[in-house]
Amino acid sequence: MKNFFIIIFAVFTVGILSSCKNSSKDSVDTIPNAQQAIQGEWISYTESKITLPKTSSAADVHKLLDLTTSTSEKIKFDKNKVTLSTNEYDYKLGRQIIIGSYSYDYKLEQGQDILKFDTTSSDISGSLYYRVGSKLEKEKTKEIKNKEEKEKKSVTHLNDVWNSKTDIIEKSLKEAMIGTWSGHFKSVATTGQGVAWAPGMQTLTFDGGTNLSFHASSDSLTNFDQKVIHNAYASYQPNGILGLEPSDHISEDPKKLLNIIKDLTAEQMFKRIKYIAFSYDVTTDTGTISQSFSPSELSYKNGKLSFDTALLITQCGDEGVQISGAVSKTE
Repeated sequence: MKNFFIIIFAVFTVGILSSCKNSSKDSVDTIPNAQQAIQGEWISYTESKITLPKTSSAADVHKLLDLTTSTSEKIKFDKNKVTLSTNEYDYKLGRQIIIGSYSYDYKLEQGQDILKFDTTSSDISGSLYYRVGSKLEKEKTKEIKNKEEKEKKSVTHLNDVWNSKTDIIEKSLKEAMIGTWSGHFKSVATTGQGVAWAPGMQTLTFDGGTNLSFHASSDSLTNFDQKVIHNAYASYQPNGILGLEPSDHISEDPKKLLNIIKDLTAEQMFKRIKYIAFSYDVTTDTGTISQSFSPSELSYKNGKLSFDTALLITQCGDEGVQISGAVSKTE
């Protein structure tokens, strides 16, 4: 019912009462017994929409597009009451529908089976409601359902193909990370209350599975051996893999994207990747540590990814401090 309330408040604030009197009068005067005609249950639809994932997470990096499913909302007019969601209000019907101190224009169209709230004089588009049980309502329901089924099928297929590509990236990256990495770090306070630790050395060892160990030359830091990582995922810029510049818009057409990615080889993908990182969390006795491992100068040959250095960023719990620095493979 959010859209319904938005219409009411928007119309009230822009003074639509005076600007739309003539148009609403014409629509009502052509309908005999408007009070009776508006009575009943009405439904409005928001159609499904294909969008790009908005956040970086383990789930999001394995899909190129999202599908927001369709929604609906109902209103019901009795003789003197209107039900909006679960709330009931008194209303009056004249040149406008009046609910309390709010008024707004309306039209009954298509044999009185469409109820249209006319807000053409404001910045908000009108809302269209279908009489529940009418032929028009049934046709609209079928149309929305068919459209959503087609979109779901195409988006699912695209994401399945994309997932197979990203699996290659993540598998190759994990294999190349196996071993021990070491280097100097410096502390970076990310809040005004962060503790500035002295620079030092850090080492990180990946076992190729889900375990790692971490040590830094500071008594204030949490060191650990063979801890299980979680919330782990490889992140990268999809634009590069798609052959686009970082600022280029990614198409929301599943067919166009499928044509781009279906024949991409692993070598092509790693050549196009301009940024890549492996992020994860580690739960310790003193809290959760988040780390990001970002390799540079990637080389992919003969089915194998390799690199010599990486940037390791460690977020140390809730203290608001990061330690970061370049690490190189030592064994």
